[in-house]
Amino acid sequence: MISTRATPPCTEPEALFADVIVPRHLAGPFTYTVPLSLQSTLRIGHRVLVPFGRSILQGAVIALSHVLPEGLDQARLKEIRSLLPEGTATDVASNLFQLSRQVAEQYVAPWGQCLRLVLPPALKPRAQVSRYDLTEQGRAALAAREPCSMKARALLARLGKKPSGLRRSSRSPDRGDLLYDLKARGWVVEVQSLPSVSTAPLVRPNRQASQDNSGVTVSLIPDNAMSWAEALFEALRGQGPSRVLVQASWTDRLRLLQRAVRLVLDRGQTVLIIVGEAERAQWVAGLIRDDETGISPVCFHSGLSAQVKSDIWDRINRQVIRLVVGTRSAIFLPLSAIGAIWIEGEEDAALKEPQEPRYHAREVAWVRAQDEQTVLVLSSSHPSLETRAAVEQRGAVARKLMPSDARPNVQVVELRDHGCGTVLSQPLVRAIEQAIGRRAGVLLFLNRKGYAGALVCRDCGQVPRCPTCRVALMYSRQAGRLLCSYCGDFTPLPETCVSCSGLRMQLIGEGTERVEEDAKRLFPHAAVIRLDGDTMRLAVQAEALWRRVEQGEWDIIVGTQLLLRRRPLPTMGLVGIVQADAGLSVPDFRSAERTYHTLLDAVSLADSAENGGQVILQTYLSSHHAIQAVAQNDESVFLAEELSHRTTLGYPPAVYLIALLVSGTNEKMVRDAATAWVAQLTALSSPSVTGETTAARTLLTAQSIGRSDCLTVLGPVPAQVPKLRGRYRWQVLMKSSERETGLEAVRITVKDMERTYQHRAIKFDVDVNPIEMW
Repeated sequence: MISTRATPPCTEPEALFADVIVPRHLAGPFTYTVPLSLQSTLRIGHRVLVPFGRSILQGAVIALSHVLPEGLDQARLKEIRSLLPEGTATDVASNLFQLSRQVAEQYVAPWGQCLRLVLPPALKPRAQVSRYDLTEQGRAALAAREPCSMKARALLARLGKKPSGLRRSSRSPDRGDLLYDLKARGWVVEVQSLPSVSTAPLVRPNRQASQDNSGVTVSLIPDNAMSWAEALFEALRGQGPSRVLVQASWTDRLRLLQRAVRLVLDRGQTVLIIVGEAERAQWVAGLIRDDETGISPVCFHSGLSAQVKSDIWDRINRQVIRLVVGTRSAIFLPLSAIGAIWIEGEEDAALKEPQEPRYHAREVAWVRAQDEQTVLVLSSSHPSLETRAAVEQRGAVARKLMPSDARPNVQVVELRDHGCGTVLSQPLVRAIEQAIGRRAGVLLFLNRKGYAGALVCRDCGQVPRCPTCRVALMYSRQAGRLLCSYCGDFTPLPETCVSCSGLRMQLIGEGTERVEEDAKRLFPHAAVIRLDGDTMRLAVQAEALWRRVEQGEWDIIVGTQLLLRRRPLPTMGLVGIVQADAGLSVPDFRSAERTYHTLLDAVSLADSAENGGQVILQTYLSSHHAIQAVAQNDESVFLAEELSHRTTLGYPPAVYLIALLVSGTNEKMVRDAATAWVAQLTALSSPSVTGETTAARTLLTAQSIGRSDCLTVLGPVPAQVPKLRGRYRWQVLMKSSERETGLEAVRITVKDMERTYQHRAIKFDVDVNPIEMW
């Protein structure tokens, strides 16, 4: 019988579209169709594999919709391949997903690039290892002495004694044939496994937490020795995000760090400690490790292998690790229940990422602290001016200054009173002789490596420059040639000037090689060692030199700032700062602040005055406020003068800065692009605009429209290094009284510039709150 009932129409499931961002320098996102198999499970934040050109990339889903975006042809859309393979984290934690988006917005970077920061470290596929195990049938055959060859029986017997099985050896083809035959008979089975890897030590959490009714550990009540840090303990007792500046000597900061770590871990929370350098991270981790109480920090930095970093990331994600000491990228680790984020050496330039996205770990830490409702500790013996200003707006300060009797005697030597080209003045030579006589230890500090800063022609004034980078070449006597400190290129020392063929070539600006040479000449019986980027280039060389330092096999150490950033040095009887004003001539508005901080670090290495500690500070600019502040041991001398200069000239913390770089291989095209970018930015800040510029300006804040003091655009000008590795570089500097106004202006214009100069013929780089000028 044929039914006359109408067959219901077959309805196809409604199409689902996903917006996916990929880790590339592309605006994105990109729209894909979602396969039927994933429509019920796919969620925003899931990590997926998608076809991208000829590649398959990891991406993250940021939006799902049944409506096809306008202007797209569904027939041309590609389909998501799959979620990530089983065994990997298939989604990004919502807080980290949002953090990556905030970083993209705050540093004007593609979201896909910022997504990389919060994803697990990428791993190269590891080769699988074939292992053969004896089956139950094989064991029975071995016991029953089933008929087989002597070699096969011997191999079965060996497998019976190996619970972990046997690997197939390429050096023994006979074994391979035997294993194949035994596998065919069902007596052995082949097992695929991944090779094991070493991992960092596990944390042993302290379970003896004692809490009162408020949920705060009783031990949060500080003892008298820590009373100076009451502001920090108050923040730890409180609710909601807070920012605390800790200014004290390294010894006091370390004690406070150890105490804070114990308090937070006892509450069952996690701690994240960020430092600038990988070696310093390992050193700090060793100092706070305490096996008796179970405090066992794990280090996370770029020097680790991808496999080890991936393993650490996975154990943090599984909440096995509760205490991490790491470099800037550790701020994106998937720690949960964070009780404190501690930035050690908050002024360290290494906390700023030099590549896109150019985030600053100190700023991202505050964003995350607000999201996690936790305490951010900014720790330093000499905080940056930006941090001081930020904490004054919102935050607290815990300060313990060094008593005057713990400081060395500081003597300023005016080099203008000594002969031209003097490296070691007579007062410094006499002090070195006395310190060597009492075996007190001498440090000669100069933050410039090489023998001389440059070679100059006394006839025409020309300086030999790198043909690729157009920067002055440094002379290294050890290498016997002129070197480029940017690209590493070198050239022999010329006998005549390449410009005028003059014979009067003169070395200017002494470096650590020259200081070492003079020290050995003046004190031939003293053991002199040099610690700088040249002598410590290789890890083996660095380790050997540090070993000599630790074992006391020296009388005089000659070094650059490198020795201040790594391991601690022994206390010195004499610190001689060869040229205290060397950094003041650097074309950077922060040069005075950096010089001041560097001088303070060098002075801190000297013993106290009552123990004979002495600092001799040689300079041509003895009246400069950075040098006077160190000589008088009064930071207010520096702060008052420097803040006055910054406010008058319009530099942070008085305003916000964004540095823009235009680069390419065609010099005219680079210059024209930089000029066009400045024209667009200037139009946005101008009261009268028309056309597309008017539409763009409506996106700026209402308060900024028409205000001449809101945006200031400087440039374009050739960068400090006008040509680097074959690319011409022009820079623009933008100042804004309101951070968001400047960011929005750059977001609008950089998109337009990249559309105008497609195929990456010209590259446009954005650096928000730059630390190093291009």
